Amino acid sequence: MEKDLNKNRTKNVLRNICISTILLFVGIILIFKSFKVEQGTKNVLYSYNINRNVNYTVQLNENEFFPNQALEMNKTYISSLVNKINMDFTYTLAGNKKAKTKYTYQVVAVTDVKYASTSSDKQDSIWSKQYVLVEQKEVEVNASSFNISENFDVDFATYNEEVKNFKEQLRMPVKANLQVKLIVRSNMEVAGVEKPVIESSIMNLDMDLAQDVFSIEKEFDNSESKEIFETTETNKKINIPFMVIGAILIVAAILIMLDSIRKSIKFSKKSDYAIALNRILKNYGDIVAEIVSPVEIDNLNVIEVKNFDQLLDIEEEVRMPILFYETIPDEQGEFIIVCDSMAYRYVIG
Repeated sequence: MEKDLNKNRTKNVLRNICISTILLFVGIILIFKSFKVEQGTKNVLYSYNINRNVNYTVQLNENEFFPNQALEMNKTYISSLVNKINMDFTYTLAGNKKAKTKYTYQVVAVTDVKYASTSSDKQDSIWSKQYVLVEQKEVEVNASSFNISENFDVDFATYNEEVKNFKEQLRMPVKANLQVKLIVRSNMEVAGVEKPVIESSIMNLDMDLAQDVFSIEKEFDNSESKEIFETTETNKKINIPFMVIGAILIVAAILIMLDSIRKSIKFSKKSDYAIALNRILKNYGDIVAEIVSPVEIDNLNVIEVKNFDQLLDIEEEVRMPILFYETIPDEQGEFIIVCDSMAYRYVIG
């Protein structure tokens, strides 16, 4: 019977702990969900597309190998036969609304010579020179788009010969290249956009110099799209019902948990008391009398005894029965020997 009771008590404590844990978990989730954050939205104020394109033909010197002295794009060319390169750069910026735009552009050619050391992969520039092919131009328009188109010749033979002379005179291992760039900078004032829209773009063609052969590499994207956003502020809202329910669940979980701990401690104390009492009654039941009402000790001289063994010694001397009364059910009791005007008492629990 006692074992079944203990088992049921343990089950109840474990059940309460599980319930409180679930309530605590759900309560915490509801508290977190009660703080709702609304992300700011992005509104497109202005959008524009950029299109870039280049065409070129390579002009050869008169020679016995190529009857046609104008070669098409995207081929490999013999450096010693090339005279000039005719290039046609096109740049277009088109927006979704009209803008007051001021833009500047120019075309430059840059020869860059690097020291080509065989002992290191690092190549540092040791000489560079810039040539203006199209002088800087400044244009103002009030429109949704603008277009730049420039046709010019690149004197490849001159640049190539200059680098070859540099290499031969200084007798250094070098690696050189020629870059032809269209540099565009624009400043656009758009209605509804607080700050001016600044756009910079470089269209670059790269080719080797002082080599037997070369090819022309394009180093830019043909098209690009950009947008200017207005972002609304992030809003934080509190869901009051979620917060209240979550708080109630957390408080309930804490109360249930504390009650379970209290009962567990109390149950532990009861178990110790029951074990000690059962041991005494089992071993000394023939000299212990259980009574249902307390012993009147108001007019007696009460002596407290430290343990039950001492009470047994007194019982053997006075030959009086040991009386047991449970002062607090399942928690505390007292063993008393009454002899004349003396009362010897041992309290258990």
